[in-house]
Amino acid sequence: DEVIGKLRAEQAELEKGIDTENPFLTAFRQYQNIDKLTRDILIELVDHIKIHEGGYISIVFRFADELRRIQEFIEVNTRNEAV
Repeated sequence: DEVIGKLRAEQAELEKGIDTENPFLTAFRQYQNIDKLTRDILIELVDHIKIHEGGYISIVFRFADELRRIQEFIEVNTRNEAV
């Protein structure tokens, strides 16, 4: 029952859609066709960068959760339209 409740809550969240005034979408639209990375773009989109031993680099984006939510919304709605 708990799992079903969580799934229904997640489905309801996805069905709400995407708020067009979302800061992520605003930043995404502003920088969607960049041809070079500037300091302003980096500050807007990246939370932090970690440099690990061996030269491995990991980047944590500011809007990672929002991006995941939008991707799920698109996937669910595309799947529903295909059925």
